[in-house]
Amino acid sequence: MRADRLLGDGPRVSEKASSQGESRIHEKARALLRAYATHTVTIEPLFFLQRAHLTAPATMWKYVEGAVKSGADLVMLDLEDSIPEGDEAALAKGRDNVVRALKELDWGRSARFFRPRGVALDPAFEDVRRVVGAAGDRLHGLIWPKAEGAGEIALLDEAIAEAEREAGIEEGMIKVGVLIESARAEEEAFWIAGASRRVRSLIFGAFDYFSSLGMVGAKYRFDHPLVDAARMRITKAAASVGVPAIGEMTVNFPTKGKSEAERAAAIAECRRDAEHAKMLGFRGKWVGIPAQIEVAHEVFGLPEEEIGRAIREVRAFQEALREGRGAVMIDGKMADRATDRHNRVVLAAARAAGKMDESTAAELGVG
Repeated sequence: MRADRLLGDGPRVSEKASSQGESRIHEKARALLRAYATHTVTIEPLFFLQRAHLTAPATMWKYVEGAVKSGADLVMLDLEDSIPEGDEAALAKGRDNVVRALKELDWGRSARFFRPRGVALDPAFEDVRRVVGAAGDRLHGLIWPKAEGAGEIALLDEAIAEAEREAGIEEGMIKVGVLIESARAEEEAFWIAGASRRVRSLIFGAFDYFSSLGMVGAKYRFDHPLVDAARMRITKAAASVGVPAIGEMTVNFPTKGKSEAERAAAIAECRRDAEHAKMLGFRGKWVGIPAQIEVAHEVFGLPEEEIGRAIREVRAFQEALREGRGAVMIDGKMADRATDRHNRVVLAAARAAGKMDESTAAELGVG
């Protein structure tokens, strides 16, 4: 039965009116697609590679220097947990060290970040204003602690934009990683991820998160079901806007004061935590000591064989498209657009890591 018969005995829709209706629907569909596209971040090569986030107390210059020289993918100088609340002298010293490090030190390929105190301790965003005003042109971004909702991230975006304008630097240049550290933030994670175009990662603060659950008589363990549930939501929220999720720190450090067996056990624990996070979709790990960086780089790295496989499969799929086919069999398995999208994530990360030459990237259309 024709569709216009379903309208009963009323007047039939003319071909002209139908065409106009289709045009309106077409435009609405285009508007929807544009809205979807604006929700996803076009991530820069620097932020594809976030295997190891190293944090260091901003008040201790020797630790600042060591962190900057560590080779971590991202180095964060901390003004939050490392400074006692109300200690204005320590805060001033920490801010000065962040600015000095940005201006004087060679950070190599590490992303240059710091962590301000957060809205509860600094509702005027003074840390943001001071650091951006003094060295914003050298700063890649900041890690925002204890976020509770999207409105807070929108306000942070506004505060950074104001500081950028006052400093005379390009608006939008400074990016943000957001720490998810409470049950409320877990629930809001999708909204937090989409609250600002500056967001480049969601980071799990597992210990603060576990405390926020208010459980009595239950000890934290890395694979607690509630902790894993939070990890999965954070991973999906980060993926919804196209940024990586970063796993929590392993606080058992392989320090010099420990025996060789204790240091080996600490490294093994860090590796276990990293592999568990990777299995749940995380792309990197927060680390607190340079000895943990190698573990994070290894676990979250890209093996050469995986890169080679992705290149072969992208080429095979491109050939299938040229032949008018939407899918192809590769090594006995079907590959299609979904497979190609996954392979292109791998290749974008490989390019960011310097593991794919530019001619191959151009050939395959890897931006």
